[in-house]
Amino acid sequence: MYAFLSYALAAILASITLFFVALKLSKAFREAFFVRVFMPAAGSLVKDEFVAIRREVLSCLNDLESHDPELKKDGVVRVLEVGAGFGANFEFIQRKVKYWNIEPNAEFGPEFMKAAGKNPLVELERCVRGCGEDMALIPDGCFDAVVVTHLLCSVRDAKRVLGECKRVLAKGGRLLFMEHVAQPKGTWASWFQFLLDPVWELLTCGCRLNRSSGDLLKKAGFDRLELKETYLPIPAIISRHVYGCACLQ
Repeated sequence: MYAFLSYALAAILASITLFFVALKLSKAFREAFFVRVFMPAAGSLVKDEFVAIRREVLSCLNDLESHDPELKKDGVVRVLEVGAGFGANFEFIQRKVKYWNIEPNAEFGPEFMKAAGKNPLVELERCVRGCGEDMALIPDGCFDAVVVTHLLCSVRDAKRVLGECKRVLAKGGRLLFMEHVAQPKGTWASWFQFLLDPVWELLTCGCRLNRSSGDLLKKAGFDRLELKETYLPIPAIISRHVYGCACLQ
């Protein structure tokens, strides 16, 4: 019996080790695991807790006027979402938009397209395969709004992403954001974030638990920043959130 338990334990430990080695070495495996396993499991537990914030953030589109005379005449705005994932924000868009998305993970594609098709107010103009740090394929100053939700935590260079968001925004444009952020320093939750961060980063395609995205937004150089903070009733490692709207004059 003892020998059997020893072999079973060894097999379990070997499987766990191989799993994390695969995550570390294979980008394709990380992306597939994140989209097909981690996100559905996590979403089933916490998705509803984000509804009120998503609705409030996306409502910032409602009174926005386009910089493009033709779009303005038709009551339409052009929106870029960076890293839309499954398209969780589509259901909260309540006006006509011409929508672009830039997304590095192709695994999201099928579910993203399904979500886009459920909102008749959304006209999908273009999907770009790429990352937020380098949006060279997207022209300067052509968007009335840029949307980032649960994005800044997982990019390699959040400061550069914010710079690119500013570049593609038109004068008078708005950056709409919702991000989980680091817990206050010295709290037990911040230590927990610190300890879990290396494993979490592997499981979630680069998401960092202890990134201070709120501070980055404050330093990004927008002309006006409306930033709110809240603690959601979800696990403490991701409970602290900032959300709101940053504007270019």
